[in-house]
Amino acid sequence: MTQAFRDVPLTSLVNQDTKKNTADIFCPKEGCQCLVIRKNTAVLVERDGDKLALPESTLPPEALVADEEKDETQFWMLTDMMDFDNVGFSKTIGTVKYLSCADCDLGPIGYHDAAQTPKEFLISIRRARYRL
Repeated sequence: MTQAFRDVPLTSLVNQDTKKNTADIFCPKEGCQCLVIRKNTAVLVERDGDKLALPESTLPPEALVADEEKDETQFWMLTDMMDFDNVGFSKTIGTVKYLSCADCDLGPIGYHDAAQTPKEFLISIRRARYRL
């Protein structure tokens, strides 16, 4: 069974020593069983939330961020796109590709800025479901 971010304490999702995810990361849509990232694969990082505002219009209610928590600064980071289990990429808009669920196309759940060096593929910790 998967759980939305708001139902899981952050401390249970992160290995405090390695900062890697301790849970499998799934599409945020309830009922979609698309595995996006396997546990112990991604690293929790903080990035400037103002750099990119991810639109929320297509996200299900359980993945929406409350107004007082609008600043999305915590992301699961991968440095190789082949480390994803399943993820979709949008066409490039400026230098950014938005990431979505590969099964149901829900998104964006994260982004990749092609101008960023080294490469970073980021999934918002709030725009995912978790299986502990």
